[in-house]
Amino acid sequence: MEQFLICHRGALGDFILTWPALYALRESFPDLQFIGLGRPEYLRLAIRLGLIDTCCDGESSELIEFFSGHSLPPALGSPKGAVLWLAQGQAVSELLKKSASLPVALIPPFPQKRLHVATYHYLAVGSHFPMARSFLPLGLSTPPLPSFSLGGSMSRGEYALIHPGSGSPAKNYSLWLYCELARQLRQQGYSEIRFLLGPAEDEKLEQHLSGELIERPPDVEALAQLQAKAALYIGNDSGASHLAAILGTPTIALYKTTDPDIWGVIGHRAVNLQAQSEGQALLAIRDILMRKQIILSD
Repeated sequence: MEQFLICHRGALGDFILTWPALYALRESFPDLQFIGLGRPEYLRLAIRLGLIDTCCDGESSELIEFFSGHSLPPALGSPKGAVLWLAQGQAVSELLKKSASLPVALIPPFPQKRLHVATYHYLAVGSHFPMARSFLPLGLSTPPLPSFSLGGSMSRGEYALIHPGSGSPAKNYSLWLYCELARQLRQQGYSEIRFLLGPAEDEKLEQHLSGELIERPPDVEALAQLQAKAALYIGNDSGASHLAAILGTPTIALYKTTDPDIWGVIGHRAVNLQAQSEGQALLAIRDILMRKQIILSD
């Protein structure tokens, strides 16, 4: 089977924002085997969701000659085409073009102008592969979004999942907000509240949440399973929030310092909320839930 190469070595949230473009591309070339090159943990989840077929570790020493533009490793074969989300990938691009019959698209990971990142990727891929491009319906700022499923019988639980952290402390509110959210969600009938903590959160935060149910998924696939079963997810601008939203979990993503018009999560049941203070965020979340601005049940 002929192969198509996808290269993305960035963070989880950045990778997820390429998924609408990747899905459209995959639909356009169903007879090609898609090989993902990047972080194996993220790529294994992409395989499970049907976005790619197989993967290689983007940091493997076996790829040094490839990224320097000298030779193709046997594991990659001779890709028929490629999309490379690389800031500096000209040498790789020229190497792949020697044997490719389809375009080799070298796309900078981030847009140079004010544009939602998912839209940027969707249009950039479409400019190289016309079959994969669908023009955005008038008035939409993000591309058409497929429904992603982990497969199997996946019923939502009754628990709400709160993620108080992110990769940057500047994105986080004080712990008071998240604890107050837990209290109010219990009053609204959520039988169980779980706090999601990741590698960026230290043990001191867990100590401050004494008495709460803490979840620390060992990997991204376990995180996806936990989120897919949640009745509600609330978190900051983070990879975890992007994942919850795109999996279809009812999601409220909080934006304190970053711009949701550029970095907002995308999902059929997702709301991006921008608030400067804890008080503003709490009132806005309460309003979203009371007005039922997100669909909370199947």
